Amino acid sequence: MTDDTATAVDDATGETRLPTADTLGTLAVCWREPSEELRTAVESDAIAWLDESEAAVDLDELRVEYTRLFIGPGPEQCPPYESVYRDGDHDDEQNVGPVYGPATQAVARWYAEYGLELRDSRSAPPDHIATELEFAAYLAATEDDDTLEQFLDEHPRTWIEPFAARLRENDPGPFYRAVIERTIEVLTR
Repeated sequence: MTDDTATAVDDATGETRLPTADTLGTLAVCWREPSEELRTAVESDAIAWLDESEAAVDLDELRVEYTRLFIGPGPEQCPPYESVYRDGDHDDEQNVGPVYGPATQAVARWYAEYGLELRDSRSAPPDHIATELEFAAYLAATEDDDTLEQFLDEHPRTWIEPFAARLRENDPGPFYRAVIERTIEVLTR
């Protein structure tokens, strides 16, 4: 299913509504380790906002870039976890917080409140950007706008900008440049 719009416009009021479940779910796929699911999404045009150069997805090359950017090792690592950006001493922009910090526990409480848990114990921490976007998609599909807005305000919106800045500093290729810009557009309306 394609979802070319980040948000929908209410025809009656002309106001912008929150992102759709499809939009949030598609972004979540983009932030996971590159897989056949990503290739299928690109080939099926579910990620229609990518231009031709951004959509040239070679999974092996994308996995190498994913590892360089998000797993490391090295100082150019851009951890995709909320706690890293919210739970550290941020007087120095390079100083990051711990993985599994208080922000991780806060987002895990949201999941638990809805009876959701990670697929298995080897999953990424609950505050991984993809997991937060998947949960936001779930809320968009099942809950009212106020609940989704509250979650977005308390979690992804609080750390997307510092994450994006760190990512941009480390020269991502076309795919991840497009994905971070799209994510910011979707989350900040």
